[in-house]
Amino acid sequence: MNLLLEIIFWFSVGIISYNYFIYPVIIILLSKVYNSGPKPTIDDLAELPSISFIIAAYNEEKVIREKLVNAINLNYPKDKIEIIVASDGSDDSTEEIVKSFSSDEVISVHDSARRGKSSALNRAVEKSQGEILILSDANNLFNSGACLELVKHFDNNLIGGVTGLKNIIDDTSRESSEGDSLYWKYESRIKQAESDVKTITNADGEIFAIRKSLYEPIPEYIINDDAELTFSLRRNGYYIKYDMSAISSEKASINIQDDYFVKVRMVAGAYQTIAYHWKELVKPFDMFSFMFISHKLIRWLVPHFMLIAFISNAFLMSGHVYFTLMLLQILFYLLASIGVMYKDKSKLPTLLYVPYYFCYMNAAAFHGFIKYLSNNQSTSWRKAKR
Repeated sequence: MNLLLEIIFWFSVGIISYNYFIYPVIIILLSKVYNSGPKPTIDDLAELPSISFIIAAYNEEKVIREKLVNAINLNYPKDKIEIIVASDGSDDSTEEIVKSFSSDEVISVHDSARRGKSSALNRAVEKSQGEILILSDANNLFNSGACLELVKHFDNNLIGGVTGLKNIIDDTSRESSEGDSLYWKYESRIKQAESDVKTITNADGEIFAIRKSLYEPIPEYIINDDAELTFSLRRNGYYIKYDMSAISSEKASINIQDDYFVKVRMVAGAYQTIAYHWKELVKPFDMFSFMFISHKLIRWLVPHFMLIAFISNAFLMSGHVYFTLMLLQILFYLLASIGVMYKDKSKLPTLLYVPYYFCYMNAAAFHGFIKYLSNNQSTSWRKAKR
């Protein structure tokens, strides 16, 4: 019995360690072998393609004006860019603000019914005229050359999509700022390595360029639109590249509870994606399958293995090694609990913040799993405070 428990414990610890530490090292080392030749440049393009810059919005009156000013001032020929705002069910002044930019030829695609982001994107794409679609959110701002950096990759006919770097603006008044910033820096390094090897495992809907000819309308019941587009491109034999010079900057959530529910929705959508596309993940010797399982699927399963490791360790307390490991787990969760108690009173030191953020986000991932099993996750997103 003890041997079985030991196997279960070390397997769980190994899976967690593999996802957070071993796989990143493997993929970074592989990128050194696979990555060859110069990076593409704007000069490689015979001419710049026309683009449709699409912004999905729901009740974004606080940020939509700044977003549109940012979009209008992007470094891209004015005769080759159109800006479209798909306002989904907004009942604040979002639509009025968008209409005030009509002189700048901003196109409004408003629907008073709230149908979800996938529906909003489909409506906008139907109206679009550009060869390349650049999908964006209302609460992020692009660096001026982002569009140029994204489209330069389309000189390669095998590239179906390109996503950029998500940058979290430092703001100590926002609870999620430090955790989100650390997480996305960590994710960016992995994504760049995956891109260098072959293709990233999931586009980021905040900054994602895709050939219009390859855009397949997203069913309204789909939760994670960017994951659906990723699998659509891969199914048709196209790659998705990552370019850290195309930057989308945004502030973290004011309250970490908002981040929690974003994670819940994302993970519920992730299980939905796996349910629909599992056949594409069981291909032997397929690099995308290997990277997706290693990077994404196991990441969503980490809270399950954390729980299994804790419970199995509790039955292995007779030896000094397992007793010490149990104490270390208890200490880690104790630090996370102290972080929960004091998060509203002062800025948490790293010793408390890291366990707190790690456990909070993995609790959200487990909640997302429950949401998926209960079929209780809406396609519309919970509005975060801006």
